[in-house]
Amino acid sequence: MSDATRIDGQKLDMHPTRLARWLADKDSWETAQNIFPMYMEISPFGLCNHECTFCSVDYMLDRTDAPRLRFDVLERTLKDMSSNGVLSVMFAGAGEPFLYRDPATRNDLGDVIIAASYAGLDVAVTTNSVLMTPERCIKAFDAERLRWIRTSINAGDAETYVKIHNAKRGDFNTVLRNLAEAVKIRAKLGSGVKLLCQIVVVPEACGRRRRSLVLEDMPSNIHTVVPLAKALRDIGVDNLAVKPFKQHTVELGETRSSMYDGVSYADSETWERLFDDLEALETDDFEVTIRRQAMRQQENEYRGYGTCYSTPYHWAYIEADGEVWGCSAYVGRYDSAGKEIGDHRFRFGNVNDHSFSSIWRGDRRRANWEFTRKPPEQGGLDVSKCMKGCQMDMPNVYLWQLMHPGPDVNFIK
Repeated sequence: MSDATRIDGQKLDMHPTRLARWLADKDSWETAQNIFPMYMEISPFGLCNHECTFCSVDYMLDRTDAPRLRFDVLERTLKDMSSNGVLSVMFAGAGEPFLYRDPATRNDLGDVIIAASYAGLDVAVTTNSVLMTPERCIKAFDAERLRWIRTSINAGDAETYVKIHNAKRGDFNTVLRNLAEAVKIRAKLGSGVKLLCQIVVVPEACGRRRRSLVLEDMPSNIHTVVPLAKALRDIGVDNLAVKPFKQHTVELGETRSSMYDGVSYADSETWERLFDDLEALETDDFEVTIRRQAMRQQENEYRGYGTCYSTPYHWAYIEADGEVWGCSAYVGRYDSAGKEIGDHRFRFGNVNDHSFSSIWRGDRRRANWEFTRKPPEQGGLDVSKCMKGCQMDMPNVYLWQLMHPGPDVNFIK
C-alpha cells in the first residue's frame, strides 16, 4: 500500500530548523510565545449539508445559527498567519466549506483559497464535494498554492451513502460526477492539484439510533470499500485513504457517533483480505492508503507518548465563530442555555476581535502552555484521556522520542 504523502505518519522531521528552534525555545514563555504553528485548520462556515452518522463534531452542529467568518477577517488572519511562520492551512472543520459565502461581500470559498495562496500559504480543502461544481473547481484551481482537495465519501454505493451521510438520494452520484468533472478540468488547465478521497470505514453496527419513531441499526460500510476504490480509480482521482472511526471525547454517549464506540480495528482475516483486495487495485496513477497506524492507535492502550508536545505549538484550529483553539479535539462552544461544551482551556481568543498573532502571544495561550506542560498528577493535561486517533498522535510519538531518546542513539543505523 502506498502512502506517498505520509498521512499515516508525521512530517515534522522534514522541518529540522523549526524543530531545533522549538527544542531551544519551548521551555520559556518569553521565547515559546513566538513559536507559531506550521499547520492550521480553519472552518469558514459552521453548518453542513450532511449529517454523517460518525461525525466527530456533530455536537457542534445542533444549533439554529450559522456562524461564518467574514471575508475581511479571513483575509487579514491568513496574512497574519503567513507573516508569522504558518506554512499551510486546510479549510474544513465542523461545516461544509463550499457552503461558505460572505453575504456582505459575496466572496465564496474560491476567493478564500485564492487569498490564502496569495498570502503565501500552502492550501488544502476537505469537503463532501456535493457542491464542488465545475465553476467552483475552475475558480479554486486558479490558486497557485492549492495543493489538494480531499473528498469525504463514506460509502461505495448510493444506498449506503444515504444511510451514513444522511444525504439526499442523488448526492452520491452528484459527488462522483463532480469528481469526474474536476479530473477533466485539472487536465485542461494543466493544474497540479491532487484530487484525493477518504472513507471512514466501520465494520459493523455497535448500537442503535432513534430516527423519527423507529430504532434502527447504525449502518456499516465495509462491504462498499472495494467498489468505491474501483469507481474512483476509473474516474481518475489520485488516492483513496481508508481510515478508522474515532470517537470524540466531548459529550461521549450523547452524540450520534457514540453509537460506534467500541468498533474494533484489531488485526483480523477480514481486514487483511480487504487490504489485499484494495492493494490489487493500485496503478501508477491511483494509490490506496490504508491508515494502519491510525487503526493500531485505536487499539493501543498506550499512545506512545506521555505528553502532548504538539499543543500549543505546532498546529491550531479556527472555528467558524472566530475562536482560536489549540486543539480541535477539545473545541466547543456555549449552547443557547449557556452550557459550556468542550474544554475552554484550549480556547485562546477570537479573530473577529483581535489579530491572530496577538491571540497566539496572549494570556490564554500562555495559560494553556502552562497547563499542557504540567504532569497529570499536578493538574496538567492527561493525554491518556484524550481522543484516540488524535490528528497529532504520530507527531507526538516522534516528538516524545526526541525528548526521551533510548539507549545508544549515537549508533545511527
